[in-house]
Amino acid sequence: MHLFTLNEEKASDWLTDLVVSWEIALAFDEDWDDNLPGIDPDWDPLELGEADTVYHLVRAAQHSGMITSTANALVTFEAIGDGHGGVFHWFLDLREPTPLRLATLAEAMDQLGDSGSYGVEAAMAVLRDAVGAANLLAQQLSDHMMARKPPAPGS
Repeated sequence: MHLFTLNEEKASDWLTDLVVSWEIALAFDEDWDDNLPGIDPDWDPLELGEADTVYHLVRAAQHSGMITSTANALVTFEAIGDGHGGVFHWFLDLREPTPLRLATLAEAMDQLGDSGSYGVEAAMAVLRDAVGAANLLAQQLSDHMMARKPPAPGS
């Protein structure tokens, strides 16, 4: 079951434009939309304080159509500081037929994305992680529902 898809080529172009726009906004002291992630060429999602940027990146990618899904599904990110680098969860939020939130197990922040990449490449790795986690959670829900299905009468 794959509810979520990442359009890699389109997302890479979108992220490149986002990086350029962010750099221009910084250079000319322009206002920046708080709903967009501020990503520069050296952006590292593992740096302290970047959890909000990851959250906004995933939300903006869905809003902009870089990550697509059924109308009733959303993937979100949450980081929790623990004094030792922190942990994170991915959430799959389903709105229909009744609201439901599924979560991945906590993972160490250093497991997010690709630790050797920066800027656009780091952002792409985060988006791939988001899509993979959301699809895994959807598959786990489907497997659980099928396993819980009562046997058909007469079988």
